Amino acid sequence: MSKAEEILEKLKRSFNTPSKKDERLKVVLICVFISTTFWFFNALNKSDYVTRINYPISIEFDEDSYVATAPLPTKIPVEVTGGGWDLMARYFGLKMNALEVRVERPSESSYVLASSIRPEIAPNLEPIVINYFLQDSIKFQIERKVTREVVLAYDTAQISLDEDLVMASKVELSPPTVELTGPESMLNDLGDTLFIQEEISDVSEDFQRSVNLPELPELVSTSLSSVEASFLVVQLLSIDVSIPLEKRNFPNNWELLPTRAQVYYKVPETSFDVADTTGVRVFANFRQMEADSTIAIEFQVLNKEFREVRVFPKTVKVKKNE
Repeated sequence: MSKAEEILEKLKRSFNTPSKKDERLKVVLICVFISTTFWFFNALNKSDYVTRINYPISIEFDEDSYVATAPLPTKIPVEVTGGGWDLMARYFGLKMNALEVRVERPSESSYVLASSIRPEIAPNLEPIVINYFLQDSIKFQIERKVTREVVLAYDTAQISLDEDLVMASKVELSPPTVELTGPESMLNDLGDTLFIQEEISDVSEDFQRSVNLPELPELVSTSLSSVEASFLVVQLLSIDVSIPLEKRNFPNNWELLPTRAQVYYKVPETSFDVADTTGVRVFANFRQMEADSTIAIEFQVLNKEFREVRVFPKTVKVKKNE
């Protein structure tokens, strides 16, 4: 049993089986209680106490045209003088109705002077007297609510296709635009284009389905949650072709071994032309010859549809004709 439990048990026994010592203890406790109560009530009857209270307020504005971008203040601290009973009631929020502070053009000013609401608060506190407000103004963050149309675009980095497939068209979105409503500064931060970043993976054929709009800031809303996205895909063809090596800056009596190079590349089937032999140029520059009479082959891709271009061999030998 703890010390506190022992004391409580002892008091309980003293009341059940009182002794002379217990009787004296009861008298002392009763006297202390009566004295404390008398002092408390006597103190509350005094009228010159100074304390701080928080007076409730409610910021009112046209919510159809404006929106609060931060929690609005609900109280304003005030130092007051008055009687103990009145101050105690006000301290616990009794006998105080919230004062409605009407703001007509909140986007033009971010505060209301505390002195401007004193004439309305003072009668509600009587007989308590206001000494002064502990802050000189009531501050808030309220912005104009606007609606703006933004263009939708897809972040193609979020799209992955099956091997040897490529996109054959841009991502079409329907509708192509969306209206956003919210605080002016937030819409300005979003810009004129809203990028959709939902991941699309393992696409093996032409794509068409609904995709979700990106998560918007808390105070920004739109009537749409998703749009229709579509795009075409085509197969990549693997091509290899033998191309003559071009000689650059070669003297007349020098030749290459070998004289041709094998070129490997991939091209969308819709862009493949079997007769096209000019998509890649392969050459050796005599000025790049190494001490062992080798030159690294260089190539230039002329067809922007060619992908993953490789050339073999990597180097060629040069030989001087006697």
